[in-house]
Amino acid sequence: MYFCEIDFRYHWVSLALNALRSGFTDIQKKADTEPWFDGLCQHEYAESILGIAFIIAQTYILGTVGDVNRIRKSSGKSQKGKIDYYSDVPKSLCNGVSQILLINSIADYHKHHDEWDGWGKGRSKPTTQILAGIGIVESTEFPCYVAATKLWDENEIENLGNLLTLIREWREYILSKYK
Repeated sequence: MYFCEIDFRYHWVSLALNALRSGFTDIQKKADTEPWFDGLCQHEYAESILGIAFIIAQTYILGTVGDVNRIRKSSGKSQKGKIDYYSDVPKSLCNGVSQILLINSIADYHKHHDEWDGWGKGRSKPTTQILAGIGIVESTEFPCYVAATKLWDENEIENLGNLLTLIREWREYILSKYK
């Protein structure tokens, strides 16, 4: 067994996502006690929580790519690019977009959309093409929320354990297939 096969990131990612989940509890408390805190406000707050959750997941995913490539290199195998791994999943979402590509793209969107020259222009083009493939376009009001609903049941939107399960299962799949 290679050292890189051990999932050292899982624990801290789990802790961070659990901490973010408390934000959903706060949203619900505010909705229950403040008459002005309507569904629009709830979505605004949830958008930031989900965006941060996707960035945490992206870090885990990128670390997995590094682990697999280190194992491959030490075995004399050629390394692969991150998009090759991101695209390889047992089941894709609509238009062939994988769950991992969506997570990576929505994390990039959340981090960088304020500095883009425009939707689909320059540096934003690869990200926006993937997002558009699953129905997130420039006019989408809450892109992170919509991405989450594409990845797990909207009735469980606050359960970030769903995101953790997705990325962990992908890690296991990629390691077993490519190491």
